[in-house]
Amino acid sequence: MAKGSIGKEAVRHRWPVLEGTPVFLYHEIAEERDCNARSANWKYAVTPKAFRDHLEQIKKVGYQISSVREIAQGPDHLERKLSVGITFDDGCSSDYEKAFPLLLEARLRADFFLNTANIGKAGFLNWEWIREMQKAGMEFHSHGHSHVVLSRLTPGDLERELRSSRELLEDKLGKAVEFLAAPYGLLNRRVIQEAFRLGYRGVCNSRQWTASWGNRCVNRVAVLGRTSTQEFRRLLVRHPLPYILRSMRAAALYVPKHVLLRFQPSQLGVQVVTE
Repeated sequence: MAKGSIGKEAVRHRWPVLEGTPVFLYHEIAEERDCNARSANWKYAVTPKAFRDHLEQIKKVGYQISSVREIAQGPDHLERKLSVGITFDDGCSSDYEKAFPLLLEARLRADFFLNTANIGKAGFLNWEWIREMQKAGMEFHSHGHSHVVLSRLTPGDLERELRSSRELLEDKLGKAVEFLAAPYGLLNRRVIQEAFRLGYRGVCNSRQWTASWGNRCVNRVAVLGRTSTQEFRRLLVRHPLPYILRSMRAAALYVPKHVLLRFQPSQLGVQVVTE
């Protein structure tokens, strides 16, 4: 085996691996030359070459793809040791134009979380693409109606965001929509409780840790443009180091981030009210 490559023997770790399943969170697939021009959140853009490499690594290890539905609803004693999840937030047009062909090529599937207010707009998925992807085995869920911070909404606006998104997706796709991912990964207990009250069966976050089977709150780890091949490989095989470093960074930023969210949300680049 070539130096630096991974195969099924790589799961015989020399370090204590983390329990749970890695669930990767992507946003946009874009060429480096296009990132600054096409994406307001360029740091979240992953190149097609990098995404193809990630899919190849998943297949080399022999991991099975598990949907967020399977992870959240599966009994914890059935946890798959060689399992991984792939998710996309925001519903960018690159989901269809870039990610979908590569997933088909690799014979893998993914979960997509959509802001229903953006469907059909320039730069985003349209219903025709979504239905084609659904027929090919991709699953679709709610990312809220608008891309706003759910935890800052009034009770009435929060209910409308969660209910309208779910109802529209179910009407257009003819399938139950039972999972929510909060925009910006900003969640609190009130949002989770309201989602469950409205009939959602699971909520995805951005906790930067492995997901536990049978837990209705599904942890996800973000894949960014700066995520190196080595870091992705370590996240995939559940090496503790990158997860610990990411968690430490998130903890250090928690208070400053929430102070800005309360008083100067524009500094975080987030939208806090519905349009």
